[in-house]
Amino acid sequence: MKKFLLFALAVSLFAPFPSFGWSKLGHDVSAVIAQRHLTPKAKKNMARYLEGRDLVYYASWMDYMGYVTKSGYCNEWYDHCVPVDRNFEYAETDFPGDALLATEKAVERLGRGGYRSLDDSTVLLYIKHLVHFLPDMHCPSHVIYNYRPSNYWVKIGGQDKTFHAVWDDMPSLGPHAWSVTEWCDNLDRGTKAENAASTAGSPRDWVKDNARTCIVAYDIVREGATVEDPDLYAGNLLAEKQLLKGGLRLAAVLNMIFG
Repeated sequence: MKKFLLFALAVSLFAPFPSFGWSKLGHDVSAVIAQRHLTPKAKKNMARYLEGRDLVYYASWMDYMGYVTKSGYCNEWYDHCVPVDRNFEYAETDFPGDALLATEKAVERLGRGGYRSLDDSTVLLYIKHLVHFLPDMHCPSHVIYNYRPSNYWVKIGGQDKTFHAVWDDMPSLGPHAWSVTEWCDNLDRGTKAENAASTAGSPRDWVKDNARTCIVAYDIVREGATVEDPDLYAGNLLAEKQLLKGGLRLAAVLNMIFG
Protein backbone atom coordinates (compact mmCIF):
# COMPACT_ATOMS: atom_id res chain seq x y z
CA MET A 1 0.00 0.00 0.00
CA LYS A 2 2.88 2.40 0.75
CA LYS A 3 4.27 1.90 -2.78
CA PHE A 4 0.83 2.53 -4.24
CA LEU A 5 0.44 5.77 -2.29
CA LEU A 6 3.84 7.04 -3.38
CA PHE A 7 3.09 6.35 -7.03
CA ALA A 8 -0.43 7.77 -6.85
CA LEU A 9 0.92 10.90 -5.16
CA ALA A 10 3.62 11.33 -7.80
CA VAL A 11 1.10 11.04 -10.62
CA SER A 12 -1.58 13.28 -9.17
CA LEU A 13 0.39 15.77 -7.07
CA PHE A 14 -1.33 19.15 -6.74
CA ALA A 15 -4.45 18.39 -8.83
CA PRO A 16 -6.41 15.77 -10.77
CA PHE A 17 -4.46 16.24 -13.99
CA PRO A 18 -5.16 13.95 -16.95
CA SER A 19 -2.26 11.67 -17.88
CA PHE A 20 -2.69 11.82 -21.63
CA GLY A 21 1.00 11.58 -22.52
CA TRP A 22 2.04 12.88 -25.90
CA SER A 23 -0.48 15.12 -27.62
CA LYS A 24 -2.26 13.82 -30.71
CA LEU A 25 0.63 15.23 -32.77
CA GLY A 26 3.23 13.35 -30.76
CA HIS A 27 1.37 10.05 -30.92
CA ASP A 28 0.78 10.45 -34.66
CA VAL A 29 4.48 11.11 -35.27
CA SER A 30 5.63 7.98 -33.40
CA ALA A 31 2.95 5.87 -35.09
CA VAL A 32 3.90 7.03 -38.60
CA ILE A 33 7.58 6.39 -37.90
CA ALA A 34 6.65 2.88 -36.72
CA GLN A 35 4.53 2.32 -39.82
CA ARG A 36 7.51 3.22 -42.00
CA HIS A 37 9.70 0.62 -40.29
CA LEU A 38 7.32 -2.34 -40.36
CA THR A 39 8.51 -5.27 -42.42
CA PRO A 40 6.37 -6.34 -45.39
CA LYS A 41 5.47 -9.55 -43.55
CA ALA A 42 4.39 -7.67 -40.43
CA LYS A 43 2.26 -5.31 -42.50
CA LYS A 44 0.61 -8.23 -44.24
CA ASN A 45 -0.13 -10.13 -41.04
CA MET A 46 -1.44 -7.04 -39.25
CA ALA A 47 -3.68 -5.92 -42.12
CA ARG A 48 -6.37 -8.43 -41.19
CA TYR A 49 -6.82 -6.79 -37.79
CA LEU A 50 -6.52 -3.07 -38.59
CA GLU A 51 -9.90 -2.77 -40.31
CA GLY A 52 -8.36 -1.27 -43.43
CA ARG A 53 -6.45 1.43 -41.55
CA ASP A 54 -2.84 2.25 -40.70
CA LEU A 55 -1.39 2.32 -37.18
CA VAL A 56 -1.68 6.10 -36.95
CA TYR A 57 -5.47 5.87 -36.96
CA TYR A 58 -5.31 4.22 -33.53
CA ALA A 59 -2.44 6.27 -32.10
CA SER A 60 -4.56 8.22 -29.59
CA TRP A 61 -7.41 5.73 -29.28
CA MET A 62 -6.57 4.85 -25.67
CA ASP A 63 -6.84 8.51 -24.63
CA TYR A 64 -10.33 8.91 -26.00
CA MET A 65 -11.97 5.48 -26.24
CA GLY A 66 -10.05 3.20 -23.91
CA TYR A 67 -11.68 1.63 -20.84
CA VAL A 68 -15.25 1.94 -22.13
CA THR A 69 -15.74 -1.46 -20.60
CA LYS A 70 -19.49 -1.77 -21.16
CA SER A 71 -18.74 -1.55 -24.88
CA GLY A 72 -16.13 -4.28 -24.58
CA TYR A 73 -13.14 -2.13 -25.43
CA CYS A 74 -10.96 -3.07 -22.48
CA ASN A 75 -11.27 -5.05 -19.30
CA GLU A 76 -7.87 -4.13 -17.85
CA TRP A 77 -6.87 -0.71 -16.54
CA TYR A 78 -3.41 0.74 -17.16
CA ASP A 79 -1.98 4.13 -16.29
CA HIS A 80 -0.11 5.76 -19.16
CA CYS A 81 3.01 6.42 -17.01
CA VAL A 82 5.85 4.22 -15.75
CA PRO A 83 7.42 4.47 -12.25
CA VAL A 84 11.20 4.25 -11.80
CA ASP A 85 13.53 4.50 -8.81
CA ARG A 86 16.71 6.44 -8.09
CA ASN A 87 18.73 3.95 -10.15
CA PHE A 88 16.44 4.49 -13.16
CA GLU A 89 15.14 0.95 -12.78
CA TYR A 90 11.48 0.08 -13.24
CA ALA A 91 9.81 0.31 -9.83
CA GLU A 92 6.78 -1.93 -9.89
CA THR A 93 4.14 -0.76 -7.42
CA ASP A 94 0.83 -1.91 -6.04
CA PHE A 95 -0.77 0.26 -8.72
CA PRO A 96 -3.18 -1.74 -10.92
CA GLY A 97 -1.01 -1.31 -14.01
CA ASP A 98 1.20 1.05 -15.98
CA ALA A 99 2.39 1.60 -19.54
CA LEU A 100 5.19 -0.95 -19.27
CA LEU A 101 2.87 -3.62 -17.92
CA ALA A 102 0.36 -2.84 -20.67
CA THR A 103 3.13 -3.28 -23.24
CA GLU A 104 4.42 -6.50 -21.72
CA LYS A 105 0.93 -7.98 -21.42
CA ALA A 106 0.23 -7.24 -25.09
CA VAL A 107 3.55 -8.81 -26.13
CA GLU A 108 2.88 -11.86 -23.95
CA ARG A 109 -0.55 -12.46 -25.44
CA LEU A 110 0.26 -11.67 -29.06
CA GLY A 111 3.80 -13.02 -29.26
CA ARG A 112 5.03 -16.46 -30.37
CA GLY A 113 2.07 -16.64 -32.72
CA GLY A 114 -0.39 -16.22 -29.86
CA TYR A 115 -2.37 -13.67 -31.81
CA ARG A 116 -3.55 -16.45 -34.15
CA SER A 117 -5.54 -18.05 -31.32
CA LEU A 118 -7.34 -14.80 -30.39
CA ASP A 119 -10.39 -13.28 -32.01
CA ASP A 120 -9.78 -10.34 -34.34
CA SER A 121 -11.21 -7.70 -31.99
CA THR A 122 -8.93 -8.82 -29.14
CA VAL A 123 -5.85 -8.67 -31.38
CA LEU A 124 -6.83 -5.17 -32.48
CA LEU A 125 -7.29 -4.12 -28.86
CA TYR A 126 -3.75 -5.22 -27.99
CA ILE A 127 -2.39 -3.46 -31.07
CA LYS A 128 -4.14 -0.31 -29.81
CA HIS A 129 -2.43 -0.82 -26.45
CA LEU A 130 0.99 -1.14 -28.07
CA VAL A 131 0.59 1.78 -30.47
CA HIS A 132 -0.33 4.06 -27.58
CA PHE A 133 1.28 2.84 -24.37
CA LEU A 134 4.72 2.08 -25.80
CA PRO A 135 5.26 5.62 -27.18
CA ASP A 136 3.62 7.07 -24.04
CA MET A 137 6.34 5.66 -21.80
CA HIS A 138 8.84 7.72 -23.82
CA CYS A 139 7.18 11.04 -22.90
CA PRO A 140 9.39 12.81 -20.30
CA SER A 141 6.47 13.56 -17.97
CA HIS A 142 5.38 9.92 -18.10
CA VAL A 143 8.58 8.70 -16.51
CA ILE A 144 7.53 8.92 -12.85
CA TYR A 145 10.56 9.13 -10.53
CA ASN A 146 9.06 7.63 -7.38
CA TYR A 147 11.38 9.48 -5.00
CA ARG A 148 10.39 13.02 -6.03
CA PRO A 149 7.33 15.09 -7.02
CA SER A 150 6.59 14.58 -10.70
CA ASN A 151 4.20 17.45 -11.40
CA TYR A 152 4.10 21.17 -10.60
CA TRP A 153 3.01 24.49 -12.06
CA VAL A 154 4.97 26.59 -14.55
CA LYS A 155 4.07 29.53 -16.76
CA ILE A 156 4.27 29.30 -20.53
CA GLY A 157 2.86 31.67 -23.13
CA GLY A 158 1.34 33.76 -20.36
CA GLN A 159 -0.65 30.80 -19.03
CA ASP A 160 -0.24 28.52 -16.05
CA LYS A 161 0.42 24.93 -17.09
CA THR A 162 1.68 21.85 -15.34
CA PHE A 163 5.00 20.19 -15.93
CA HIS A 164 3.06 17.22 -17.22
CA ALA A 165 1.02 19.28 -19.68
CA VAL A 166 4.07 21.12 -21.02
CA TRP A 167 5.77 17.87 -21.96
CA ASP A 168 2.58 16.38 -23.37
CA ASP A 169 2.41 19.36 -25.75
CA MET A 170 6.13 19.81 -26.34
CA PRO A 171 6.18 18.76 -30.02
CA SER A 172 3.98 21.77 -30.82
CA LEU A 173 5.68 24.21 -28.41
CA GLY A 174 9.05 24.30 -30.18
CA PRO A 175 10.15 26.21 -33.26
CA HIS A 176 8.50 23.97 -35.87
CA ALA A 177 5.03 24.17 -37.40
CA TRP A 178 5.47 20.95 -39.34
CA SER A 179 2.88 18.48 -40.54
CA VAL A 180 3.12 14.93 -39.22
CA THR A 181 4.85 13.89 -42.44
CA GLU A 182 7.38 16.70 -42.12
CA TRP A 183 8.06 15.75 -38.51
CA CYS A 184 8.73 12.16 -39.54
CA ASP A 185 10.89 13.16 -42.52
CA ASN A 186 13.07 15.33 -40.28
CA LEU A 187 13.34 12.93 -37.33
CA ASP A 188 13.59 9.57 -39.07
CA ARG A 189 17.05 9.91 -40.59
CA GLY A 190 19.10 7.39 -38.65
CA THR A 191 21.30 4.74 -40.20
CA LYS A 192 20.46 1.06 -39.83
CA ALA A 193 23.15 0.78 -37.17
CA GLU A 194 21.79 3.78 -35.23
CA ASN A 195 18.25 2.44 -35.39
CA ALA A 196 19.41 -1.00 -34.30
CA ALA A 197 21.14 0.55 -31.28
CA SER A 198 17.97 2.43 -30.34
CA THR A 199 15.84 -0.72 -30.46
CA ALA A 200 18.26 -3.11 -28.76
CA GLY A 201 16.99 -4.72 -25.58
CA SER A 202 13.54 -5.22 -24.11
CA PRO A 203 10.77 -2.79 -23.08
CA ARG A 204 12.15 -2.87 -19.54
CA ASP A 205 15.57 -1.86 -20.88
CA TRP A 206 13.87 0.97 -22.76
CA VAL A 207 12.25 2.19 -19.54
CA LYS A 208 15.68 2.51 -17.95
CA ASP A 209 17.04 4.31 -21.01
CA ASN A 210 14.07 6.70 -20.96
CA ALA A 211 14.57 7.36 -17.26
CA ARG A 212 18.24 8.24 -17.74
CA THR A 213 17.46 10.43 -20.74
CA CYS A 214 14.39 12.22 -19.41
CA ILE A 215 15.62 13.26 -15.96
CA VAL A 216 16.90 16.47 -17.59
CA ALA A 217 13.27 17.42 -18.28
CA TYR A 218 13.12 18.78 -14.72
CA ASP A 219 16.05 21.12 -15.44
CA ILE A 220 14.48 22.32 -18.69
CA VAL A 221 10.99 22.92 -17.24
CA ARG A 222 11.69 24.12 -13.69
CA GLU A 223 9.12 24.49 -10.94
CA GLY A 224 7.63 27.99 -10.82
CA ALA A 225 9.62 29.14 -13.85
CA THR A 226 8.45 30.96 -16.94
CA VAL A 227 9.31 28.55 -19.74
CA GLU A 228 10.56 30.26 -22.89
CA ASP A 229 13.48 30.09 -25.29
CA PRO A 230 16.10 28.67 -25.05
CA ASP A 231 14.45 26.15 -22.70
CA LEU A 232 11.64 25.53 -25.17
CA TYR A 233 14.16 24.68 -27.85
CA ALA A 234 16.05 22.35 -25.51
CA GLY A 235 12.75 20.72 -24.62
CA ASN A 236 11.90 20.30 -28.26
CA LEU A 237 15.21 18.52 -28.91
CA LEU A 238 14.50 16.09 -26.07
CA ALA A 239 10.97 15.50 -27.37
CA GLU A 240 12.29 14.81 -30.87
CA LYS A 241 14.69 12.19 -29.54
CA GLN A 242 11.96 10.48 -27.54
CA LEU A 243 9.36 10.55 -30.32
CA LEU A 244 11.81 8.84 -32.66
CA LYS A 245 12.74 6.18 -30.11
CA GLY A 246 9.08 5.52 -29.42
CA GLY A 247 8.34 5.00 -33.10
CA LEU A 248 11.34 2.78 -33.80
CA ARG A 249 10.73 0.65 -30.72
CA LEU A 250 7.04 0.27 -31.53
CA ALA A 251 8.02 -1.01 -34.97
CA ALA A 252 10.54 -3.41 -33.43
CA VAL A 253 7.89 -4.93 -31.15
CA LEU A 254 5.31 -5.23 -33.92
CA ASN A 255 7.86 -6.78 -36.28
CA MET A 256 8.80 -9.28 -33.62
CA ILE A 257 5.16 -10.27 -33.10
CA PHE A 258 3.79 -10.17 -36.62
CA GLY A 259 6.89 -10.38 -38.79
